[in-house]
Amino acid sequence: MTITTEEDHHLRRILTLLDSARPYEHLTQSHSKQWEVQPGSALAGDDAKTDPYQVSHNAWMALTVAVDHLHCFRATFANEPQNNSVSITLHTHGQYSLLRGAFENSARAVWLLAPAQRLLRVQRRLSMQAGEIKHSDHLTALLQQQPKRPPDVRLQQLTDLVVKAGTDRADAKKALRSTPYSEIVREAGALLPMGADEAEVVWSSCSSLAHGDTYGTLSVLDHTIVDTQGRVNLAQITGSPKTLFWAADRTVAMLQRGFELFRKRAACHH
Repeated sequence: MTITTEEDHHLRRILTLLDSARPYEHLTQSHSKQWEVQPGSALAGDDAKTDPYQVSHNAWMALTVAVDHLHCFRATFANEPQNNSVSITLHTHGQYSLLRGAFENSARAVWLLAPAQRLLRVQRRLSMQAGEIKHSDHLTALLQQQPKRPPDVRLQQLTDLVVKAGTDRADAKKALRSTPYSEIVREAGALLPMGADEAEVVWSSCSSLAHGDTYGTLSVLDHTIVDTQGRVNLAQITGSPKTLFWAADRTVAMLQRGFELFRKRAACHH
């Protein structure tokens, strides 16, 4: 593949961007202890209200998963420098799948940690746990196994927690309702310069490529019509360095905001 000067520029920008994000790999390793929250911090209070489903644990897991996806993206994109040169590989679809995982998990951390009101942070954490119960029970049923605790017992535990935290009992079911990722990424994106609409475009574009959707393939990637058979155009699909940089840039921005919020909520401000 012969690349243009503009494409080379975007490839170099992706490398620079990924280099700037590498420190997050060290933060999410167990010996860093960066996941610990200080006594008296906002997250310490959140965790006490949601125990054993700590807000901090779920947010840190989201950030860890996001970093893992981004690390995998880097591994598929560039090898380690040798003789002052780097070999770049562009995948048409797979790399966007990795960016999707990094983006939506980063957005989940931002969505969980951003609200100023503790009750809303608690409600969001417990609603995610309610969703986990639903999906876990479905998987258990498919495997023809029995859950260790009945679903109604686990849901009652969440109801008791969310009510004790300050939710009106009549509103408990609504508070525990799962939020779709389309809303999560929009609410998280609204807190960044990209805004809600662009955040959804990033997530939807990466998702469409992860699914192999035709509309995403033709809208996001570069393509050239090579032949026509009746009413059908045959296209050659290639990766777009410009679009890949855009998706990676917004992903790293979301990840940065997630870590900023975690540090803010985990610190005790006297």
